[in-house]
Amino acid sequence: MSDQRYRVLNEIIVTKECLLHNYHYFSSLHSGMSIAPVVKSNAYGHGLVQIAKCFDELRPAMLCVDSLYEAYELFTSGITTPIFIMGYTNPVNYNVWKSLPFIFSVSDHQSVHMLSKYQPGARVHITVDTGMCRLGLQEHEVGKFIQTLKKYPNLRIEGIYSHLSQADDPKKATFTKKQISTFKRIVGLFEDSGYRFTWKHIAASAGIESVRDPYFTLARVGLGLYGYSPFSAHTSEGRKQRKHLQPALMLISHVAHVKHVFPGDMVGYGGTYRVKQNEDIAVLPIGYNEGLSRTLSNCGVVRVKDTYSPIIGRISMNMTTVKISRTIHVTSGDEVVVISPHTADRNSLYRLAQLEGTIPYTVLTALSPSIRRRII
Repeated sequence: MSDQRYRVLNEIIVTKECLLHNYHYFSSLHSGMSIAPVVKSNAYGHGLVQIAKCFDELRPAMLCVDSLYEAYELFTSGITTPIFIMGYTNPVNYNVWKSLPFIFSVSDHQSVHMLSKYQPGARVHITVDTGMCRLGLQEHEVGKFIQTLKKYPNLRIEGIYSHLSQADDPKKATFTKKQISTFKRIVGLFEDSGYRFTWKHIAASAGIESVRDPYFTLARVGLGLYGYSPFSAHTSEGRKQRKHLQPALMLISHVAHVKHVFPGDMVGYGGTYRVKQNEDIAVLPIGYNEGLSRTLSNCGVVRVKDTYSPIIGRISMNMTTVKISRTIHVTSGDEVVVISPHTADRNSLYRLAQLEGTIPYTVLTALSPSIRRRII
């Protein structure tokens, strides 16, 4: 009987055991601090709903997303963990659906007014700016904001938070300490006005290593939960995290076509790779549309049958060509590891980010949502 299962061309495989290991590692750092998994931006490329369901089993304090859209995606998928929207929501959208069961971040008067009017009883975390100069109340704005907040007692003010902008650089610890001091002063202003916060949070994957303070009750951890460190490998913090964390993601593709090329042939757009001797090449059905950066042209590698195969020619929108070793036999359908979960491999995420001149975050979030995600 023929096997009629559909075969995907490209697939992202996520190892659940690694996700749970990383979660428990961060949980072990501070016994009194809860971990809130960050699943925004398609769970850093790993798959929003699939990853949220993995963490949902752990019953964390909350799951963090960026937008109302992401929150609604999780809600309709059956996620039961409270969902915290960290990013900006157009206040008009609070009137689109009644009784939205989410936790909202606020830092402006209009948002408070619209939430109170259309989402009475909503759970709220106040966003404060302690030196990053993005969303959030600045210290001099707090007094006026408190006056506004007092007018809307039907909101459940349960949290306050900020974000550390330089915690991934140990050389800038002084600035991080300054942000923490600013945060505590701002919280004090709210507390002097009678507000009490269940959740006070400022740390993420980097800050959790340096914020060892029982004052904080929550840490929002994103990149680290997926097995990657925001610290440079040249720092003690980076070496420590890379030792303990387990990357969960592997990106695989499959050989679409194998051909023999001859001296003088030019591969890909612009002919940037000129064949010097008889060679075998393989065409992969993956390109920059799927998230394989064009900057890896003529410098990146993939792994075919446990052998590194260099990317040759320019990466196209949906296709990539690689040079195949003459010592292995490769045929259409063979599996290709594009991103390895092993940090020492030449096609690990860290190595790809280095070759691209960027950071792991951008490599992960560039992975196309159209690629199937599979949790194992």
